Amino acid sequence: MNLYTIWCATWFLIIFLTLFPFLWLATQRKEWHYWNGFLYRIWAKILYFGIGIKVTTEWEFEPNPNQNYIYAANHTSYMDIAAMVMTVPKFSVFMGKASLSKVPLFGYIFKKIHIPVSRGQGASRFEAFEKVKEAIKEKKNILIYPEGGIFSKNPPQMTPFKDGAFRAAIQTQTPLVPVTILYNWIILPDKQPLKFTRHHCKIIYHAPIKTQNLNENDVEDLKNKTFKLIDSTIKKCNKNI
Repeated sequence: MNLYTIWCATWFLIIFLTLFPFLWLATQRKEWHYWNGFLYRIWAKILYFGIGIKVTTEWEFEPNPNQNYIYAANHTSYMDIAAMVMTVPKFSVFMGKASLSKVPLFGYIFKKIHIPVSRGQGASRFEAFEKVKEAIKEKKNILIYPEGGIFSKNPPQMTPFKDGAFRAAIQTQTPLVPVTILYNWIILPDKQPLKFTRHHCKIIYHAPIKTQNLNENDVEDLKNKTFKLIDSTIKKCNKNI
């Protein structure tokens, strides 16, 4: 493990452990959950600053503060979560694999506020879907990685999207925002041993796709449209590396 990786891991733990008492407190009452969004942004900003990584954000639209969105992003690194909670305005909850609930300390926060889902378990997927709908009714943004996890053997190439994010957007009539996260697969690849590499991060929030008047028959089309947009953006931007 190189010195930069040791520094990044140490810095991550110092910030998280410092903020954890406040994060824990904000989980104790539902009306306090919004403070977690504020604390996440502080954590992520200090994290990226401390490890010397610049994050640039490109918005292809101006988010409506009175509108909540479902953000669907590609997923190549655990740094994706920090990048999104830092840059998405308004409090957001994210859907993630249930195993995150077992991570010491963080797992408690995740179970209390966010949406765990177990792969291959229909009951878990149904429960997660109901929580997504509940969060949208509460005017929260939803962050979803429609690949269902970090599965690509050849990042930044994506694996096929699952239907959940797109079905939720259509059933709740919530605009879906495709999100392209660039270069996190270089910064912290999903490989062992753990290794950080210094490289800038860029996030592109594409214009939202309206879901009004769409139905279940449009899920596949919405999914394919989102995949193609993110995929083409990844290919275009990675030519410049």
